[in-house]
Amino acid sequence: MKELLISVSGIRGIIGKTLTSETALNYGRAFGAFLKKGRVVIGRDTRKTGPMITSAVISGLLSSGCDVVDIGICSTPTIEMAVRDGGFSGGAAVTASHNPIQYNALKLIGEEGIFLSESQGRKIQRLFNSRRFRDCGWDSVGKATFEDKWIDHHINKIIKLDIISQSLIKKRRLKIVADCGGGAACNMADSFFKKLGVDYKLIHFIPTGEFPRGPEPIPENLTDLSKAVKRHRADVGFAFDPDADRLAIVSEKGQPIGEEYTLALCSRYILSRTAGPVAVNLSSSMLNDSVAGEAGVKIYRTKVGERNVTEKLRRVGGVVGGEGNGGLIYPRLHWGRDAFLAAAVIIQYLASSELKISELVMELPRYFMVKTKLNLALSEVERKKSAIENAFRGDKINRVDGLKILGKDWWVQIRASNTEPVTRVISEARDYKTARSLIGTVKSVIRK
Repeated sequence: MKELLISVSGIRGIIGKTLTSETALNYGRAFGAFLKKGRVVIGRDTRKTGPMITSAVISGLLSSGCDVVDIGICSTPTIEMAVRDGGFSGGAAVTASHNPIQYNALKLIGEEGIFLSESQGRKIQRLFNSRRFRDCGWDSVGKATFEDKWIDHHINKIIKLDIISQSLIKKRRLKIVADCGGGAACNMADSFFKKLGVDYKLIHFIPTGEFPRGPEPIPENLTDLSKAVKRHRADVGFAFDPDADRLAIVSEKGQPIGEEYTLALCSRYILSRTAGPVAVNLSSSMLNDSVAGEAGVKIYRTKVGERNVTEKLRRVGGVVGGEGNGGLIYPRLHWGRDAFLAAAVIIQYLASSELKISELVMELPRYFMVKTKLNLALSEVERKKSAIENAFRGDKINRVDGLKILGKDWWVQIRASNTEPVTRVISEARDYKTARSLIGTVKSVIRK
C-alpha cells in the first residue's frame, strides 16, 4: 500500500507508513476549513493509535477555529447521533472499523449525522492537497471540551423506539452472549443489555487497545463466542466489529449464521410492523429481495458504502436498509449502520415470535455466498472487464459498482474495495458448488 486509501468509507492507512500524526493533523485542518468554524464532535474506537490520531485531528480543527467536543471511546453510530442531536456542524470517527490493528482511519460526518458524500469528500481532499487551510490567530482558535453523555443518549433512543418493547423482552427472559471484540462496544454493551432487560454475558469486553480476535465478525473469528453460547445455553450470540456498526449472529446451537442474515432478519421484523421501500448495496444477499418480496415492497440497490445506501433511503422514503456485512440502518433512529440497534431488533424479534433464532433463519431461503480478495491493481482488473463479460455472455450486466453479472438465482461481482487495497470478488447462488464455480470462472479469466 503506497498511499492512503480514500473513499466514501473514510481515509484509511497503516500507522507510521501512510497514516501519520502529521497527515491526521492536516486532515483536521482541511475538515475545519470545509466546515468554516462551528462545533465538531469526535470519538474513536479502542485502537492504541487512537489517542495519537484523535489528538492530531483535534489540533487541526482547533487551529481552524472550530470548537471540539471529545466524547471518547464510543461506537461510530453514537458519534453520528451526537452530531445530529447535539446540533454539531460535523463529526469525526477515528476508527479503521474491521481493518487489522496496524490500520487506523478517519470517518468524516456531516451536520445531519450522515457520512460525507463523494463530492464533499473530494472538496476536503482538494483542501488537503492544496494546503488551503484556515489557520486562526491566538484569539480565535477553537475550544476543546469533553462530554460523556452520548452513549447513554444512544441507548435510550434505541430502547424508546416504537418497534422495541422492554416489557415484552423482560417477560421473555432471553439469555444472550455478546462478543465485544475488544472494540468500542466494550463501553456500551453492559449498560445497553442491562437496560434492555435480558440475561447477558460479555466476552472480550476489556478495551486493551488490541483485539483478542480478528476484528471482522466473520465465522472464523467467532470460535470463542460459539463456545460461550453453548456453555451458557444462550438463546443467541452477538459479535461486534471494532466501531460497532456491524453485527454478526451466532445461533443457540453455537453456529455462526453469517452476517448477511443480520440485515435480512432485522428487515423482516421491521417490515412486519411498517411496510415501505428497502435499500441495500449491490454486494448484499438476495435474501433481502426475498424479504422485500414477502412484504410486498420495492427494493433498491446502491453502490457499496453507508452514505450511498442512506442517500437512496432518503430519496425513496425507505423504511429500512443497510449493508449485508451486518449493518442495519433504521431511519427512525438515525441514518447510519448500527450494531446495537440490530441487536435490539433481533432480541425483539425473538421475544415477539417465541421462535429460536435458528428457526427464524430456516424461514428464509437458503443462499451460499463466497468472498475472496485479489491483490490486483484496479487498472489491471479494468483491462479484463470485457473478457469477464464475454465469459458470461447472455447474462445481465450491472456496472454501477465495479462489474456485477446476474443470472437466475445467482450473481458474481468484481469491485475495488473501499477499505482495503484489494479487488473483491463475491458470488452468491442457491448451492455452494455454483457459488464457488462463479468465483473460479472470474479468476481463470483474470489469470489469462
